[in-house]
Amino acid sequence: MAKEESSARRESCTEQLQFVRDKLQIFQSKMLAEFDQRISCMIEDVLQDMRQQELRAHEFRHFDKHKERGNNATSTWHNRKPQVTTNPDVTDNQNWPADVQNEKTTPAQQQPKQQPQQQQSEQPKQRRRQLPDKVFVARESFLTALLQVEHMRTIYHIFYIILVMFLLNVVFYDYFVEGRINLGLGTFRGGLKRLHWVMGVWLLEHVFVLALYFAFQGWALVRAKLQAHASLQRFWSHSCLIMYISAQLVFGYVSTSLCLKFRLPFVSACVLLLESTRLLMKMHAFVRFNAERVLRGKQKLDDESDIAQTAGSGRPYVPPLHCYVYFLFAPTLIYRDSYPRTAHIRWKFAVSRLLEIVAVAFLYAFIHERHIHEHFGQFGKETLGASQLIVKLFGMMLPSAVIFLCGFYMILHSWLNFTSELLRFGDRMFYKDWWTSHTYDGYYRNWNVVVHDWLYEYVYRDVYTHIFKGSKVAASLLVFMISALVHEQVLGFALQVFFPVMFVFFGVVGVALVFLMRSAPKTLGNIFLWFSLILGNGMLISLYAMEYYAKKNCDHLRYESWSDHLTPAIWRCYH
Repeated sequence: MAKEESSARRESCTEQLQFVRDKLQIFQSKMLAEFDQRISCMIEDVLQDMRQQELRAHEFRHFDKHKERGNNATSTWHNRKPQVTTNPDVTDNQNWPADVQNEKTTPAQQQPKQQPQQQQSEQPKQRRRQLPDKVFVARESFLTALLQVEHMRTIYHIFYIILVMFLLNVVFYDYFVEGRINLGLGTFRGGLKRLHWVMGVWLLEHVFVLALYFAFQGWALVRAKLQAHASLQRFWSHSCLIMYISAQLVFGYVSTSLCLKFRLPFVSACVLLLESTRLLMKMHAFVRFNAERVLRGKQKLDDESDIAQTAGSGRPYVPPLHCYVYFLFAPTLIYRDSYPRTAHIRWKFAVSRLLEIVAVAFLYAFIHERHIHEHFGQFGKETLGASQLIVKLFGMMLPSAVIFLCGFYMILHSWLNFTSELLRFGDRMFYKDWWTSHTYDGYYRNWNVVVHDWLYEYVYRDVYTHIFKGSKVAASLLVFMISALVHEQVLGFALQVFFPVMFVFFGVVGVALVFLMRSAPKTLGNIFLWFSLILGNGMLISLYAMEYYAKKNCDHLRYESWSDHLTPAIWRCYH
């Protein structure tokens, strides 16, 4: 019996040991497989990084340039220069680099033992900083640098061929279906009606803008003469501020009201409204930048050195008129006395950008005639059901994506590079690589750097510093609301409809996506960004086209009260 029990025990131990051995072998095989997989992934990552580094070094060498300014090397595509001062208005950001925070040391920080109580009370102020300033550097646009690579030029040539195919499609359709070749000229004739009136208003607006320079100069001179009378000086400045705000409001009101009075078509109205908005932003940039100089009584130069004025002259510093005139036409909304300039004009480059503008304009005419008018030209006359509406919406998705991408290329690349070349304006960073963004936060910052810089410099910084006292969320929301209202104002008055789809998409849905997508993975975030952009632009263009044609085609619409103007024509026409 004892032998049997001992044998049973040995068998039991053997089975347990075998079980443990099997488990260890399985664990070992799994660990080795996972280790091999991770080693393979790490090796692949290293090789991929080496390939990308080689590509950047040889093909994309323009993205690795660094420019030395002072003791710091700043990337070619860097857009901000931080300022650390001992008397700023906003608290420091914990995420700001430590080397920037400790870049300057104040005398109070160097002698902590001499005045301990005063040092403790002033220490929070010394750790506070101002928001960084815009920096201008001579650099090419992203696509200009990318198109120097042969692979990217091939993609560019593919788009050229696609444009030619669009042209042939329109030519054959016009010839075999309509019996004539139109080439979209009917769209140009209809969209550019009364353009000579727009040019006349544009010239008068520039007279007003030039008058603002002399008005600002007069304010500064009178204020300097009233320096001995503080109360009169304050009254004069406040009175001029009220007149300035009133003049800006009247300027914006006149341009929008003329669109309705002249009954301008869409393209002519867009030219007038966008130019009026641009001039408003330019005027505010000039006044905001130079008023601070006058109020400080110092000359704040672009290298940020404060030089006191000549004591004997007693005249406040106002930039020369030629600086203001150059700024009015320069492709930037941030005022500086001088900008980086190129050595000469590359006429071949300028002509190429101009031809691209013409080509995209013809492409827009083709899309309008073959897609927008085909889908929505009878809207308001034809019966409409859910199935027809869905077919129309999704039929406009790809044409709307083409409109979106070509609009970016035509305005932010071709047009701004064309004007930059003619004016020898050196800083061509009008946009960044927004197409790689995986969050809406990054997309809004990189999509239109020109407008984003103005909103950041003259709206966000002021409300962040003086109104919301360091609340980034509140300041950002206000910036979004202002931008959404201006976008809606331009589209609404250009189409002469009240249909705030742009405001809802931009000011509500866009803001929500900014917060919802902040933690999105890069790949999924970028995929969702492009999906939402294509879907959103398709719905946006389709809804505005429906409203425009419903208002145009629906005969029984009456406008007898203010509510008739606020109710969408789509709703009134089909209900």
